[in-house]
Amino acid sequence: MKKIIAAVLALAMVACGQKNIPLDPEVEVGPYTITNISSGIYHIQDYNTANPAGEEFDAEGNKTHFNNCSDMYLLVGKTDALLVDLSNRIRWADNAEESLRSIVSDRISDKPLTITFTHNHGDHTGMMPAYVNDPDVKFSLPRKDFENLVSRFPGVKYEMYDDGKKFDLGGISVTSVEVPGHTAGSMVFFVDGLNMLLSGDAIGSGHGVWIFDLESFKNYIGGFENLMSYINDKANNIDKDALRIYGGHYWQKDWFPELGDDTFGMQYIYDMQELIKQVVDGTAKTEPSGLDHRTIDTYFRNGQAIIAWNAAFAEQYRAEK
Repeated sequence: MKKIIAAVLALAMVACGQKNIPLDPEVEVGPYTITNISSGIYHIQDYNTANPAGEEFDAEGNKTHFNNCSDMYLLVGKTDALLVDLSNRIRWADNAEESLRSIVSDRISDKPLTITFTHNHGDHTGMMPAYVNDPDVKFSLPRKDFENLVSRFPGVKYEMYDDGKKFDLGGISVTSVEVPGHTAGSMVFFVDGLNMLLSGDAIGSGHGVWIFDLESFKNYIGGFENLMSYINDKANNIDKDALRIYGGHYWQKDWFPELGDDTFGMQYIYDMQELIKQVVDGTAKTEPSGLDHRTIDTYFRNGQAIIAWNAAFAEQYRAEK
């Protein structure tokens, strides 16, 4: 898997308006790999040298290795810390919970920790056992995805929130924007002033967004309009040329080798916006997904963007429309 290197990240920081601050090198702790992607912001992926992220194939094209690595983002301000997502449930290493807690505690010191989620899927909430019984941790939960689940964890300190929630960490501010479709309450997070978007799987986990039924596609149309409204609102100070997107399964961007060590940017957003229109009017390019999934049988493609959905549902949508 291609890795972000410090030189590229330093250039990205300059493009985002930051000073060229040296970043910590990429390190492994237990089953995790941590990359310092900006001052006080860490990208934590559940892979290591022994279990690399992504896919490997033999000479005949047979898959010999697969780790659907899922991503977490730790943001450490002057007064508070925020952890976005809790990755896959790690069962291939014995020390996952201890490793994750040490990664976080070593970087936040004694600052209060809040944990939030991009959405309620097991590959993004998997490591909840590491924190669910910690009285010093607060969970901040997107309402639509989590309001019917908190009763399972009676001892947890939590709050519910909706579109537009702001997390003030002291020097770092994060704004949530609701983009339903992949799930009913999927959230993305803008790091204010840094032109950094933590997208989870809402607009594409790394190479495309998975949509599971007809109603979800309808939600996605509205959710994407909400995203575009936020980006286009001048009050939010988004520099479109500098925008960088960090998805929920970062390794999947290797489907687009032309990116190199860079991330997706605004062109991905534009390609997705056009793709939604093409799916609606029936002009999108399609191909079989090849996925082992009973519903998601088709890739709808435009430029960098992919909507992984169902051909029959797409026809039904157009017939109803």
